[in-house]
Amino acid sequence: MDKPMTESVESPVPAQGTEEPSGAEDRRRRHGVHADTCDRIRDMIVHGDLASGERINEMDLCEVLGVSRTPIREALKVLAAEGLVELLPNRGSRVTTPSTDEIVNLFAVIAALERLAVETVTLEASEQALAGLRELHDEMLQRFAEQDRDRYFELNHRIHETIIAMAGNPQLSRTHADLMTRARRPRFVAITTDGRWEESVKEHELVMSAMELRDARFAGEILFRHVLKTGTAYIQSLAPVAQN
Repeated sequence: MDKPMTESVESPVPAQGTEEPSGAEDRRRRHGVHADTCDRIRDMIVHGDLASGERINEMDLCEVLGVSRTPIREALKVLAAEGLVELLPNRGSRVTTPSTDEIVNLFAVIAALERLAVETVTLEASEQALAGLRELHDEMLQRFAEQDRDRYFELNHRIHETIIAMAGNPQLSRTHADLMTRARRPRFVAITTDGRWEESVKEHELVMSAMELRDARFAGEILFRHVLKTGTAYIQSLAPVAQN
């Protein structure tokens, strides 16, 4: 006797274009657009394409970035939370202009955090970890020799972040990341000032050498002064602007 046929039960497969997958895909797409827009506006602020105190024209940004006003406005909210943009009630937004005291205080805290981190890393990091840091350092020196300011700045930023990460202190990392977001524009401007770029490279070489010699105190002191000098260089760069 033939066995009775049983009705097979299959897991429902959403038809292509149904609301759930398309909605999820749309959310991912929009998130990507918003994140990319935020990154691009942040870079414009860091590199001076949007100057300190400049009113932000949303329609101009729409045209330059090729997006609608929605991701522009979402990005400006994020950048306002980071301290890079000031939202003006019913009047749009503008790039923030930190005061001298704010810059001094900002770089004083970053300097203290980085001194703590580099002293810890110098004493505790493996030889392999220090070798990896040396590779980043040597690549940064190469970019300096080529006068590739943008790539140099990216590598310089990675070195500072790497030292913080190597310290293995999550609270230190979170605090430092928040402050460095606010300091990116001043740090980039500082290396464009007369003599500061070359001086900064020499300071980095001293820090790297001190770390390899396991001289935590010297590495910490040099990096502490290095960060403070960067803040000072930025403040000095603003003096001619203030006089005009």
